[in-house]
This record gives sequence, C-alpha cells and structure tokens, in this order.
Amino acid sequence: MENQQNNASLLEEMDLYSIVRDVLRNLWVIILGAIAVGLIVNYVARTEFKSTYSTATTFVVTSRTGGNYTYNNLQAASTMAESFSNILNSNLLKKKVCQDLGVDSFDAVMSAGAITDTNLLTLRVTSDTPKNAYSITRSVMKNIAELTGYVSTDMVMEVLQEPTVPTRPDGSYSGRTRMVKAAILGGAALALAFAYLSFRKTTIRDEKDLENRLDAHSLGMLYHDSALTRVPGHLLRHKRSKLLITELTARFEFVERFKKISALISTQARKREAKVMLVTSVQEHEGKSTVSANLALSLAQQSHQVLLIDGDLRRPTLNKLFLEEGEQVETSLARLLLGKTTLMKAMRYDEKRGVYLLLNDKNYANSTDIVSSENMARLLDVARKAFDYIIIDSPPMSLMADAEVLADHSDMSILVIKYDMIPAEDLNDAIDALKDCKAHFAGCILNDVRTLPGERRTVVGYGGYGRYGHYGNYGKYGKYGAYGRYGGYGGYGHYAQDAGAEPAANEEKK
Repeated sequence: MENQQNNASLLEEMDLYSIVRDVLRNLWVIILGAIAVGLIVNYVARTEFKSTYSTATTFVVTSRTGGNYTYNNLQAASTMAESFSNILNSNLLKKKVCQDLGVDSFDAVMSAGAITDTNLLTLRVTSDTPKNAYSITRSVMKNIAELTGYVSTDMVMEVLQEPTVPTRPDGSYSGRTRMVKAAILGGAALALAFAYLSFRKTTIRDEKDLENRLDAHSLGMLYHDSALTRVPGHLLRHKRSKLLITELTARFEFVERFKKISALISTQARKREAKVMLVTSVQEHEGKSTVSANLALSLAQQSHQVLLIDGDLRRPTLNKLFLEEGEQVETSLARLLLGKTTLMKAMRYDEKRGVYLLLNDKNYANSTDIVSSENMARLLDVARKAFDYIIIDSPPMSLMADAEVLADHSDMSILVIKYDMIPAEDLNDAIDALKDCKAHFAGCILNDVRTLPGERRTVVGYGGYGRYGHYGNYGKYGKYGAYGRYGGYGGYGHYAQDAGAEPAANEEKK
C-alpha cells in the first residue's frame, strides 16, 4: 500500500509535457548518441570477429568379416563415427598433428560423423586459415591407418573424396542487426537520461512547485494560449493575435483567470492602500508585458481608472500590443521624463480598451538614469492622485537595475515566472531583491503553463464554453469615451512646469 502511494505521489510530481519537450529538444543529441553507440558496437564486434575456413573428406567404411553386407557396413560406419570423434579430440592426435606440421599449438576444430543410411564417414576440419584447415586434414589422413587400428582392426576406411583447400570463409560478418539493436538501446538510454534530468530540474512548472520551491505566494497561473489567426491572402503565413483579454479571439478561460488574478491583487492593494504596481520578470520573453497589459485591462473592466506605463525603455513592448499596425507613438514616457513634452501630450487614452497609456517606441541606453530621476517620482505622485491603479511594466531584472529602481518608486511588486524556464535558485534571488525594495512584494504569477493534450485543467464551471466574442457589457467601454473627469488634467500644471513642459489648463473640479 505504501509503495502504491509513493508511486502515485511520484506520478503527480512528474510534468509530462516538460519531460517530453526536453526529450524532443535534445532529440538530435539522442539520435547522434544512438548512431555513435551503434557504430562503436559494430566496430568492436567486427574487430573481434574471426573468419574460419573448413574442409572435409569422405571415407567409405567396411567390415572385414562382414563382407559386402549393407547392414554390417552401416553398423561399422556408425561405430567408427562415434569412436573416431573421440580420437579426433584426444591430446594424442593433436600432438601427432603438431609434430607432423611442425607447430607448437593446435588451432583447429575437428569432427566426424556418419552420413545417414550410408556407410560413409565425413571428417571435417575447421581452422583460422585455409592452409591450416587443409594441412591438418592431410595430417589426419596420413595417420589414418594407425587411428583406425586404435578403434578396431575389423574395419577398413578408404578415401572416397579428397580434401580441397577452402577458398571462402565459413561465414561472413553480419553486424547490421546487432548495430541497429545497439543504436536503439543507446537512444533509449539517452532519452531516459534526459527525461530523468528534466524531472530533477528545479524550474517552476505548477503552483505546487511555486509554493514549495520559492519564498513567495502564487497569485495565479496562466495557461499557454496560441491564439493564431490567418492573414488574409497568405495561406501559408500566420500572424499571432494580440494576447489581450479584450481581443475577440481571447478564450473565456484566459479572461476569467485574469479576472481572478486582478481581484486578488486589488484586494491586497486595498489592504495596503497601494496604487502603483510593478510587474517584472527575471529574464526576457517570460510574458511580463502581456501580463501587465491584461492586468491593467482587467482592473479597468472592474470600473477602475487605470494608467499603464511602459517602464521598459530598453525594449518597449506595450506599443506593439495597443497600437494598430503602422500607428506610431506620438510622444513617449522617456521624452516626458527628460522634460521634452508635457504629461497631457505623452499620455493617451485607449477608448477601445478603457485604459490610459504612457508608451515608448525607442531604445534608451541610459534608461536607468532616466527612471531614477526625480521626474519619475513626480509622475507617480501625480498619477496616485488621478488614478485608482498604476501598472508599470519594467525591464527584466537580470539585464539591468531599472526594475529595482522602479520598485523603490512603487507600492507593490509582482514577479512573472514563465513555465519551466528559470531555476528556483535564480528566482529566489530575484524575489529577495524585490523584497529589499520599498515596494511590498505581492507574489508571483506563473505564465505560459503547458500541458499535453487531455491534461489541461480548466476553470470550474467553464470547461464546456468556447470563445466569447464580445464579452457582454465590456464591448464598448462607453463610460470612458469622453476621458471621464480626467480629460483636461487641469490640476497638474505644477508637474508639467517641473518637468520642463508647458503649463496645463486650469483644474476641473471633481
């Protein structure tokens, strides 16, 4: 019973998708390794293989006292075969053959047998060379009279067929089957080795791993969503849809999971009176920008005023998610922080999605200096008064110090972790770094979780629903169409002046 429980626990810990993916990623290594094993086995077997050569001679065995009676002759041949076989393998005969041939060792195999229903006896000699096989046979025939005398004086052996020098080996080397089997076994062993290494990895593959291996809490788990749409007029080209919860191609489960995550985060934020939330990751391509955007959209759908800031001045991404193809960022967050524009010009309202945006479209090598400036702190102070939530999409922590700088300006920080990508040791170092910042570390979001077909878990109650094109009441975001009460940004003229921008209009009364 205990063994069954242990086996069940082991199966629960195994992430089949991750194991299969790691094996397939190393498939070329497995194939090359299998080929190498097969070739090595083939080489060793070929070097150990020794060709042998055989020659044979046939005798007619008759009985001296039995005359030409067939029965007596058959009986004599059978008796001679049994006795002759014993003598052929005796040390006495081998010694005589060695003396006759002038060699020190006897390197051959000899056998004798009667041909069924005849009085014929066949002597067969096998050796490593044609010469040895023929010479030994001749030596045995030379001493035939003496050998038959040892067996019986009543039997006569006459040569019926003379031996010949063999021209071909008894059998050729055939190692193809052995080589294929060795290659299969070698490939299977390598596949099992990679599967074991995959199982032993400390990367995060589910919420259980997150809770057990990291010094952090899980804020939610997001499954991989391919969301592919075909580009009209190009049958072979595919364009990836924007993975936003407001897109018509967004899956219902994808939307619901962000609703739950945003609800959990907003609850924590209210308890701590936090408004500025930093979203970051350890490395690139973990999905932090997509999570930041959808977190902002989900909070906006809950009737909150939300400002989404692209704090990644090295490799901005949010402009690709929110702008249409060919649309450009008129002015950027970086220009605002450098005092080259005003807040009213830099910030834009996305009427379609109901969020305010501060985007970037260029790369800045001195991004750390820009985000650590006093203008960044002033911007967030103004935003705290005007918005319910401010979401900052920051650069990865492993590339630069921007994330830690922005975390000191924020109220809460969130770490996005991509499925089966970063070792737990590196993630814990990043978590410790975030905890050392002024912002409260809220937890982690596990992103892009993969499963094999049939393994995917769905939100309870929504498993049978397909795609929901318009998402009910969230289709038009009508209440935000006129920019609400923040249309003029009247009361923020002092910030515009401090940042080197033109004074804003007079403050509107709330």
